[in-house]
Amino acid sequence: MSEHNHYFGNDEENEPEIWDEHRWEEFFKESDKRTNKYVRLLEKYMDHPDRDRIIAEEMGWTHLMDGGDDKNGKWIDEYITDEVEDGEDWKRLTGYEPTDYDSFENLPLYQQAFEFTIDAMNMVDDRLADSDDESVSAFARSVIVPPAKIAGGFGLGFEMDSLGGNIANCKRGLNAANRALEALYEIGEKELLDIETYLEFYGRAKEVRDELAIYIVELRERFRRGIL
Repeated sequence: MSEHNHYFGNDEENEPEIWDEHRWEEFFKESDKRTNKYVRLLEKYMDHPDRDRIIAEEMGWTHLMDGGDDKNGKWIDEYITDEVEDGEDWKRLTGYEPTDYDSFENLPLYQQAFEFTIDAMNMVDDRLADSDDESVSAFARSVIVPPAKIAGGFGLGFEMDSLGGNIANCKRGLNAANRALEALYEIGEKELLDIETYLEFYGRAKEVRDELAIYIVELRERFRRGIL
């Protein structure tokens, strides 16, 4: 069986279907669409007296529109639960089991990515705050994403029913790491940074990107072993 198959059936009728990274990516894209629609509606109806009902209706959350005051605002709860949570309840519900690290904060890859993000944002504030170049904005937008996606993937867990989502999350982080590298390269080409600072941060950005790519390969191998 190819590891790139999108769906993995099960001979047991009551066993849940295992989603691979591609199926999870489809799910996340649909979630992004719902999130973007919600944000547009919230901006449009922020001050409307009947905001909750209108947004619930537009989002198709009609089951939340009845039941009195105790239902008021629960469309917000449904929106929030579309996002990855890091709490123990979320880990329990998704079949999370401890790995060698009891939390994403202790995962060396996360620590490396997070420390680089903090240093990179401080560098932007100190040395590029006066620049309105798009490459600086692109770098700042992208560099914050990898640690968040690593943490989100860890929160989903390492069991077969959620490992594909872990991989898909990390791939989003890898895409952002590549965008950050591309933006940093443009910053260097435009000589917006001195050469020493540029080389230091480009080297660290590449290390984060490469380590994340290796991590994804390891997660894929774990998934492959699980479906054989």
